[in-house]
Amino acid sequence: MKDMYVPNHLKWRILLAQELKQAYFERENSLRNCKRIFELYGRYLLGTTYDTFLTYLNQRKYRIDNLRLPPYIVAAIGLLEPLRIASERLRLRKMGSPWTLQEIVEEVLTILRERSSTPLDRRIGQAQQHVE
Repeated sequence: MKDMYVPNHLKWRILLAQELKQAYFERENSLRNCKRIFELYGRYLLGTTYDTFLTYLNQRKYRIDNLRLPPYIVAAIGLLEPLRIASERLRLRKMGSPWTLQEIVEEVLTILRERSSTPLDRRIGQAQQHVE
């Protein structure tokens, strides 16, 4: 396979797309799940089309094995879903009232406690080991 030239800024976008998939992909319906990941997060974080997002997920096409996202970025990606759920819970509970940052953090912590010991926790630990 011929190596493609991939600029550095694109490599980071590819890694981000792949990390989103790793964090939120469910095997039951792979096409629907990739679309869901893109619609909820990829569209806003990557600013690409769905087709480009799918291209980023093609790991054979890009050779970026030597790059790793920093642990704080992996953690932030892992917090996207709890933040989305917390926002939805607060929206339903406080209909039209503004939320404070403290309320959002408390709700996220509740969700994280409900989901403790997830595979994401292990991946964040592994990412920290790569950095050290």
